[in-house]
Amino acid sequence: MRLIQHIIRPAGIAAVAAASLLLAGCLSPSQPPPKPPPPTPDTNQIGMIPLQRGDQIQVDLTGTAGMPMAPMSSVLSETGNINLPLLETNITAIGKTPHELEQLIHDLYVPRVFTMISVTVTPGIRFYYVSGEVNEHGEAKQPYTGKVTVLGAIAAAGGFNGFAAKKRVQVTRQDGTIFYENCNKALKNPNLDLEVLPGDKIFVDKETLWEAWFG
Repeated sequence: MRLIQHIIRPAGIAAVAAASLLLAGCLSPSQPPPKPPPPTPDTNQIGMIPLQRGDQIQVDLTGTAGMPMAPMSSVLSETGNINLPLLETNITAIGKTPHELEQLIHDLYVPRVFTMISVTVTPGIRFYYVSGEVNEHGEAKQPYTGKVTVLGAIAAAGGFNGFAAKKRVQVTRQDGTIFYENCNKALKNPNLDLEVLPGDKIFVDKETLWEAWFG
């Protein structure tokens, strides 16, 4: 009996060792996981954001009764006006959403110029900016692909670094309006997390010695 046990025990140990090696080989990382794809733009959300100075838009007119028109691109200047063929008036685009602008253009053409027409206004890529004490050095230029909050924007820029003043993050709108967010409170209450708009500049200041010591 002891002889049988001596024979079985080494064999059992060898089997366990072989299984462990096989399992380790299966679990060992071979390649780092692929990066997630960039978020898909939410066209409905983007279509509801008012256009601003510096935005690029493309206007497509279809169904123009035998008068085909090439797509027209414009960059909105300080005045925010655009000119379209066969119209005698400038159209103010700044402050209007792409959907509102589509309706305005349609009503200017129909029925005075065309009996029917289809209008599509497509904004170009729009951006917001994150700078200061975040893990991406310099200014992180992020494409606006749909609804995002201050905490989400900072996370997209690598998150806070160890020197960030999380209680007073500054958000500057394109019109110069300034807001401040206490991100510590916003983590606990999402209602306090401000929505970011295209053109916003988010700045994370460095915490003072007082803030570092006493919070």
